[in-house]
Amino acid sequence: MKHLSFSYLFLFLQIICLVTFFGCSQESTGLVSTAYHNTTAHYNAYFLARQKINELETTLFKNRQDDYNRLLDIIQPLDSNIAKSQTAASEYIIQKASLAIQRHKNSKWVDDSYLLVGTAQFYQMDFPNALKAFKYVNTISKGKQERHQALINIFRTYVQMQEYSNAKAVVNFIKKENLSKENLAEFYLIRAQLHKQEQEYLQAAGTLALAVRLMPKNEQKARVHFVMGQIYEQLNNSKQAYKNFRSTLKNNPSYELSFYAKLHMLQSYEVGKNEDAKKALVYFKKMLRDEKNIDYKDKIYYQMGMYEAKRSNFKQAIKHLQTSVSASKDDIQKSYSYLKLGEIYFENLQDYELAKAYYDSTIQALPTTAVNYESIVKRQQVLDNFVQQVTTIQTEDSLQRLAKMDTASLDKYLDELFAKEEEQRKKIEAKQEMESIQQAGSIFANNEQTANNRNRNSSNGQNARWYFYNVAVVSQGGTAFARKWGNRPLEDNWRRSAKEASVDFSEPGQPATSDSTESTPVVSVENQNEEKKQQIIASLPSTPEAMAASNTKIEEAYFNLGKIYNLELQEHKNADSVFVTLLTRFPDSDFEPEALYFLYLIHKELAQPEQQEAHKNTLITKHPNSAFAKLISNPNYVQEGNMADAQVKNLYSNAYQYYEDRNYEEANNLVDQAIQQYPENSLTERLQLLKVLIIGRTQNKETFKKALTGFMEQYPFSSLIPYVENILRNTETVTGGIQRNN
Repeated sequence: MKHLSFSYLFLFLQIICLVTFFGCSQESTGLVSTAYHNTTAHYNAYFLARQKINELETTLFKNRQDDYNRLLDIIQPLDSNIAKSQTAASEYIIQKASLAIQRHKNSKWVDDSYLLVGTAQFYQMDFPNALKAFKYVNTISKGKQERHQALINIFRTYVQMQEYSNAKAVVNFIKKENLSKENLAEFYLIRAQLHKQEQEYLQAAGTLALAVRLMPKNEQKARVHFVMGQIYEQLNNSKQAYKNFRSTLKNNPSYELSFYAKLHMLQSYEVGKNEDAKKALVYFKKMLRDEKNIDYKDKIYYQMGMYEAKRSNFKQAIKHLQTSVSASKDDIQKSYSYLKLGEIYFENLQDYELAKAYYDSTIQALPTTAVNYESIVKRQQVLDNFVQQVTTIQTEDSLQRLAKMDTASLDKYLDELFAKEEEQRKKIEAKQEMESIQQAGSIFANNEQTANNRNRNSSNGQNARWYFYNVAVVSQGGTAFARKWGNRPLEDNWRRSAKEASVDFSEPGQPATSDSTESTPVVSVENQNEEKKQQIIASLPSTPEAMAASNTKIEEAYFNLGKIYNLELQEHKNADSVFVTLLTRFPDSDFEPEALYFLYLIHKELAQPEQQEAHKNTLITKHPNSAFAKLISNPNYVQEGNMADAQVKNLYSNAYQYYEDRNYEEANNLVDQAIQQYPENSLTERLQLLKVLIIGRTQNKETFKKALTGFMEQYPFSSLIPYVENILRNTETVTGGIQRNN
């Protein structure tokens, strides 16, 4: 009996094992099999991968680097640094999700696992494979939720890749679907990012308004409201901007986001209303007094400067922006403050020299991702060229004035100049020293008050009162000193750029002690000034040749300055003034035809027909054969000139081919034909040189040398001169030949 019972038990266990074995098969669609694989896939590999993807996305959101001086991205863009930092997490997600796919093929979590694989590949910036995974899910998935997520991820990937036509095609598919609340919110956010990237700001704001209605109250929703506020700022809709910045504060923002929302709320105050302006300035000052904002003072002063600039109170704006720079330890924030200063001096005050200085400082640290970065760099380059021309004119004019003085007057003038410079230098040093002391004192006073508040009941509270007992205060004072003076060695006369050498008391032949400084010759201020005086005198244009060279520099600088005003800065009135000065001061200038043509165009732009006609008549009368006169007289001159150039190039090419084939007679005939039919063309110099080279092949050496010399005299500024000079040096072995211009 016992034996029979054991046999039944053994048979039952075998049946259970067989059912379990066949039921767990990945190929089976049975109830037991699908239940097993669904449970195992969901709560093992898929669960771990899903958990890791949540951690990755939370980490990316928390670690984002937002530049609040520019319009924020709605969906954080990826870059190679982000992808690299998340490599381990992404690989882990792919590994776990792949296990769910490979070991549980008949579970309902396969398509979800493919979504995780594609998402991990997206964060690795492996966009082609990510798209394959998402498209596969969209094709095979029977669940609407999974297909919708796949479509949204395809949309996001195309937006990240900036393939906007493909992204818009996906939008048309998604719009037909009945999305869940969560998926619809994500879709709206990505679509708003697409509008933002295409600078469709009104559409972006409208789409974000749809998204925030579907989002829970959290920091992400606060950030979306902040971006909406920024967009409305760009659209000059202060009312909607203020409303959204206020909504930012109601949705649990981080302290930093809250801080910037408050600053931007103040920027939304109407600058035309004195009452609003007073409220804004009072609140700015309140923020400055808040201890929590001690590390944000540079940002507050920057926004104060921006607000005053909006009110056209440029003097106060400049003051606040300069304070922002001096208070900042953030190079990027400094670059934005420098940029705004440069813009004020450039656009509002037309002080291009100061603008140039601030743009130079801007470029040092401005992020390449900054809005209009390329145009900012271009403006800096234009201003650099501008200041070069102005400096040339001022320098040469000053040198010419000094050159006309007699020796006694020149000595007296330079001595007075050096004395004023020394006096000014001392004043600046004294002012900077006082500012440094005041700043250190201010830091001490603030920190002493804080220390007293904290240690009011402490027995050693009195000891914390003295400045040098407080390490934190001393450190801050040192930072303030370094900001003003740089890292100076601890020594006497540290402020002077040229210090007197210390006296070395060591015995002759012995090395100086470690406390002594290197012995340098003592140079008195008088000797320094005398040396500078001799350098200035040596640079004066005292001979007719030097004076002519100086005038040439001034003439070229005026012409270049006029072009910069007219073409680069769009300052037509200033351009007019500069060109008139050029023609008045240098009536026989080689630049006269082009300058007159610019004046003709300037007065046409300014709608001043009388002046326009006057410059036109002067140009045609004095320079009838110039290209500029022909541009005015013949509207088709450029088109005809292009056609002529094409024909000349063809003649030149054929002539050169004959020259290479040693058919010098035909080559010479074609050169003469080109010169006769097209006396003014872009290849005149090359045609004339080819004619000279033919002489070198067909006539004696002396005739050839004479022809080469004649070419150099006729075209002294030609780019071909170095080549001709080389031929002259090697007339014994010259074979002839120049680069062919096809």
